[in-house]
Amino acid sequence: MVYWIHIARAIDRVTLHRDRCSEVPSSVSSSDFWEGGWFDYPDKERALAAMELAGTSDERKCALCKP
Repeated sequence: MVYWIHIARAIDRVTLHRDRCSEVPSSVSSSDFWEGGWFDYPDKERALAAMELAGTSDERKCALCKP
């Protein structure tokens, strides 16, 4: 299973999602770590580590897919 994190720098939030979540866009055109975007990880441990390194003050897990 692939996990996605959505970094939203404008609202200072990072959110963890599962790969089948309806919030995850079907095609990710571009992502930039400094601006934000969608990033995929092969396992939950790496996704959680990336969330900690995202530099945002608000870390959440998706309420829809409950990863």
